[in-house]
Amino acid sequence: MNFKTKNTTRTLGVAMLLSTMLVGCTQTQTTRDDSAASTPEVKDDTVVVHDVRDWSHYSPRLGANESATSMAFPTGDVNTSALLVHQVMPNEVARGQDFGFSYHVTNLTNSELQNVLLMLDSSNNLDVSASTPEGSTSGDGMSWALGNMGPGETKVIKLTGAAQKVGMAGDCITVSYNNFLCATVKVVEPALALSKTATAQALTCDTIVIRYLVENTGSGAASNVVIKDTLPEGLAMANGSRTVNIPVGTLAAGESKAYEVTANASSTGEFSSGAMASGDGGLEAKAGATNTVITEPELAVAVECSNTQFLGRNLTYNYSIENTGNGVANTATASATIPQGASVVRMSDGGRVVGNNVVWDFGTMNAGASKNFSMTVSASSIGRYTSAVTGNASCADSVSESCTTEVKGIPAILLEVVDVTDPVEVGQQTTYVITVTNQGSAADNNIRIVAKLPAEQSFVSASGATNATANGKTITFAPSSSLAPGAAISWRVTVRAESVADSRFGVEMTSDNLKSPVNETEATNLYE
Repeated sequence: MNFKTKNTTRTLGVAMLLSTMLVGCTQTQTTRDDSAASTPEVKDDTVVVHDVRDWSHYSPRLGANESATSMAFPTGDVNTSALLVHQVMPNEVARGQDFGFSYHVTNLTNSELQNVLLMLDSSNNLDVSASTPEGSTSGDGMSWALGNMGPGETKVIKLTGAAQKVGMAGDCITVSYNNFLCATVKVVEPALALSKTATAQALTCDTIVIRYLVENTGSGAASNVVIKDTLPEGLAMANGSRTVNIPVGTLAAGESKAYEVTANASSTGEFSSGAMASGDGGLEAKAGATNTVITEPELAVAVECSNTQFLGRNLTYNYSIENTGNGVANTATASATIPQGASVVRMSDGGRVVGNNVVWDFGTMNAGASKNFSMTVSASSIGRYTSAVTGNASCADSVSESCTTEVKGIPAILLEVVDVTDPVEVGQQTTYVITVTNQGSAADNNIRIVAKLPAEQSFVSASGATNATANGKTITFAPSSSLAPGAAISWRVTVRAESVADSRFGVEMTSDNLKSPVNETEATNLYE
């Protein structure tokens, strides 16, 4: 492969070496030379040439059975090229046996070469089995990324290969590098940010303070910055003007400046306006509108309680008072009525009993402030218990709310079964007394009793609170009417002992209040 050359200076500019692809097979062959006078030191497979005048004299150390071929890329002349590549090969190898060879790549320039890449493009009767450093396989070829190479630096690739046929074996390699010439220019972009705040709530006699904060959030200076605002109707500065014009001047990158103006309201109501900042180069920033409300305090009260509660359990009323207005509520108080027929068990901190009420003093409540408080009472009987809460404060209308809890009772049914005679002689009779007692605080309805006789007993008769129906050994009593708290009802079942046994007389009870049946048995000893 022939390269045309021309006279150039030995030092190549980086800009001339951009994206250069260098290709070559064998060029100049060198036999073994044992002289090390001009051979640089090799460390970790890297050769560093310290004297740039000796670059053209570099040659790898050769063994007794080795030869080297070299080529300077891209011109073929080491004085005008960027890279010098040596291939070190054995002079003779045995077919089918592994042998070692190497590539030596040298930077001939006095500048760094970037992204140096050596590629094995083709080979004849040569199979590569290993390399140090490892290469990458692509298609039929291989490549080794050598990275950046400093001035005069040499990097060595050691390979292991084998020839499978008698004759000649060889390869062709390609080398490339890619240098970049970069230049930068600083690009800046100033940007404005503006925020506006104002007194949120005030009385007509209060001074409203409006604050502006302008900031250059960009990366360059912002010049001739101005803040402008037009106050809404009803607000004016001390001089009577509604127009705000603040010259800020120049803001450096990241710099911010704050300004403040005062105004007064001529009437009650809600006042709102936004603001804008501008600068050279079309810079603009807007601040959201602020709202200022001039008004009086307003109270809201609420009370929560359970819709129902069982007798014997305490009732709790949870109250709240809130200043929903926009002014300060002074001397705020709340008063809650004690439900008729109830007695106070406890109250939240600060509450005190005054007659039939519990009173809480909250003092000054700012706009939006709220307080929670409670009262717990005990009900004396079943019924409806109502508590009303009233809120009061200076300059605010009185407000009230109420809540009612219905107190209910709980039925609690007790079933008892006893035998009048025990033991019972076979052929004699005994009577079982069935008693149902309401131990709860509310009535229960439709109490049903079903008695079941064991096999060793026979039915004689039944009586009691409701009529009975006998069907074999099952006696069913009609449902009872309402059973009041503390009341009891009973039934009697008479049976005859038919045979000796340790018998069990069973009873099942159901009612409107019971979720599942209640079962009871009575043991009776039948003897002969």
